[in-house]
Amino acid sequence: MAKPQINQQSAQNCVALQQELDALKKEYQYLADRHDALFKLNSLLSECKDIQDFYFQVHKVVASMMVAHNFYIVLYDQTFEEIEFVYHVDEYDTAPEGKIPFEQFNGSLTNYVIRSGKSLLATPELLAQLTEQGLISHLGSDSVDWLGVPLIDDGYVVGVIAVQSYSESMRYQNDDLEMLSFAAQHIVSALTHVQDTDRLHQAVSARTRELMEQIREREKSELLQESLFRISELASEGTLDLDHFYSQVHNIVGQLINASNFFVAKYQKESDTLNFLYFVDQLSENNAQDFQPRKMSNHYTELVIRTGKEVLLDREKMLTLYAEGVISKPQDNSTSWLGVPLKIDDQIIGAMVIQSYQADVLYSESDAELLNFVAQHVANAIKRRESMDYERRTHELLEEQVKIRTHALEEEIKQRKQMESLLKHSAAHDALTGLPNRTVFIDLVDHAIACQKRREDMQFAVLFLDLDRFKVVNDSLGHHAGDLLLKIIAKELKYIIREKDTVARLGGDEFVILIEDLESHDEAYEIAQRITEMLERPFEIEKQPVFIGASIGVLFSDDRYASADIMLRDADTAMYHAKDKGKGRFEVFDASMHQKVQNALTLEADMREAIELSEFVPYFQPIVNLDNEEIVGFEALARWQSAKRGFVFPNEFISLAEETGLIMQIDLQILEKSCKALKNWQMEHGICDVYVSCNLFCNHFFNPTLPDEILKITQANQIEPQQIRLEITERALLENNNVVLANMNELQRLGFKILLDDFGTGYSSLSYLHRFPIDVLKIDRSFINNVQEHENNRAIIKTIIDLATNLQMATVGEGIEHERDAKLLQRMECNYGQGYYFAKPMSVEQVPKVMNFN
Repeated sequence: MAKPQINQQSAQNCVALQQELDALKKEYQYLADRHDALFKLNSLLSECKDIQDFYFQVHKVVASMMVAHNFYIVLYDQTFEEIEFVYHVDEYDTAPEGKIPFEQFNGSLTNYVIRSGKSLLATPELLAQLTEQGLISHLGSDSVDWLGVPLIDDGYVVGVIAVQSYSESMRYQNDDLEMLSFAAQHIVSALTHVQDTDRLHQAVSARTRELMEQIREREKSELLQESLFRISELASEGTLDLDHFYSQVHNIVGQLINASNFFVAKYQKESDTLNFLYFVDQLSENNAQDFQPRKMSNHYTELVIRTGKEVLLDREKMLTLYAEGVISKPQDNSTSWLGVPLKIDDQIIGAMVIQSYQADVLYSESDAELLNFVAQHVANAIKRRESMDYERRTHELLEEQVKIRTHALEEEIKQRKQMESLLKHSAAHDALTGLPNRTVFIDLVDHAIACQKRREDMQFAVLFLDLDRFKVVNDSLGHHAGDLLLKIIAKELKYIIREKDTVARLGGDEFVILIEDLESHDEAYEIAQRITEMLERPFEIEKQPVFIGASIGVLFSDDRYASADIMLRDADTAMYHAKDKGKGRFEVFDASMHQKVQNALTLEADMREAIELSEFVPYFQPIVNLDNEEIVGFEALARWQSAKRGFVFPNEFISLAEETGLIMQIDLQILEKSCKALKNWQMEHGICDVYVSCNLFCNHFFNPTLPDEILKITQANQIEPQQIRLEITERALLENNNVVLANMNELQRLGFKILLDDFGTGYSSLSYLHRFPIDVLKIDRSFINNVQEHENNRAIIKTIIDLATNLQMATVGEGIEHERDAKLLQRMECNYGQGYYFAKPMSVEQVPKVMNFN
């Protein structure tokens, strides 16, 4: 019977040992948790540089020790008796913002812990007891357990850290209280370190801003001195005409103050009138008409001249003066107006004025003081310039009168003879080049047709020649240079053809050549080839090399032709085929060309129908940040999903669309569908941080209503202007500058960013980069395709990137097809890139997949 008793005793000993072992494990785990928490809290001292990140990391540490779904940190300022919820995460409650008087939280558990300086585990039973004793009252949502410990620094309570539970299944224990109290001791030291670091950072930032302000003031002073020196230089430059002088003064003033709208008015005391010597106004559609000389009245400028003092008006002052009958009714869109008198020896000679139509551009007293200072120098300069100009004009007039009187009789005789000769010549020749005109050429071809019908062996050919890049020369160098080029080409053509042949000018950049008495077609081919080679060489126009090229249509005589007009038509058709095949070549007319013309007519009709059916769709090519290859936006490229033709690529229809003007409607259709795509990505896929860049044909920018049209499309689709970027080509900047500039300024004001496409392939003038509001330069793919093999291309790309950086513009490299090209551009500090290396253009449905992958 003793053996069972021994076994029972052994079992009891085992149970006791197991319980003791479990207790040791629990204690070990508790110590391990405290060690881990202490290690993590100490790590915060070196890892967290930002105070908000520190609070977040504290939350993570506490959450690793206990359940902390509902957690907050309150800081207490004993000096000002204020508390602030610096961090707060809760399932039900929201924390008040900013600093709150401590007394507003009387009766709260937070208040209780701060006042007592002791940790508190508030169970429902303890809460009832404290409430009954009047120590706390109900604040916030009811919780099951609330656990809070004070943050104590150097014996003073500086805050509270608390967790709470709203669920019976989640209850806090004394172990949690001890753990949180333990953590709080180390949180205070870490908090103090991070706060000190934050305060130091703020002090350094404040001092940096103060130094930067001092630097800006010094630079402003230096700029003012330089500007006054430049005005003095302009005044003493005798060869500079007055109009250019005022333009230069405007440019200088614009560097000191926002002077987008600027004019200089001269007061004529004898006639009591104002003459506007120089004027630029953003909203004026006809500056010359809006700034006609006028009698003195009750406008703002007259107020400056009558008082002899500067006049600084905001919108409220304008309306007040108008209500008092002092001035006329202000313009609806005028927001700020500043005018200063121009004085010479205390005599008012005029006024210099700047004004603003933008709510964010308002002039101040410092601007008035600066403009007054500049006006003193400008007035003296104007007086000197006018005196010099008057003396020069007087001298030139006297000289001209002497010449006229001396040569009067001689000139009259010469003019009569020249007029007779000119009338005869003009009737048959082009006024610019001296070549036979269309009328003469038609007669010669009709005569050749008649001769060929009488004698079949009298074969001839007609060459129709059109210069390939003449419009670029005209737009970039001016009509004078274009006329000079036409004269040179006319002379070279006369040199190339045979003595019995005829070259004529039809008009513009079109020439025709009649080659008679042909023994073989090779004679015409040889002349066409010599012309092509001659026009491939550069011409020097005004000390600048100009490359032109030509497309030539060749037509041989045939029995079916009965009139010169029909022959010119077919030669013209052959010329257009030469253009289509790459320009700088000649093509011989054949019957198949009629079919190509017919195909073009059919394509145009199909495009018009496609626009009505909304068949044009955008395909999106990603634009990536070259530093991390993350997608930042897309370029919308036009594609045609035709019900008749199937999928049509852009090279099959874009050129004809531009030629016919249909591209205008296609562009707007692509823009509208891109807005819809953006909205779909936002709503259906949560893609909100990308933009779409849309191409606009240059003629869009010649339309004054363009900003309203684009804004209407974006608003209709609930798209912000910042999500749409507009691509413009250099050609638009060379024509109708005032309208284009006004449109670009308005689009940028509305929030649209403007990209200059294919930069480097056209005129590429620094002048319009300074003048026009351009945000991004797109580097043309032609420089990037061979960048590894051609050092010149690398130099050009680097120059464009540096230029854009200096002008505070971003850059996008187009046509990137290899990783090495992308890396090279990234090293050159190009900001963004696009091309097949990153992704091909894709449909609207494919974009979310790429974005999710990205």
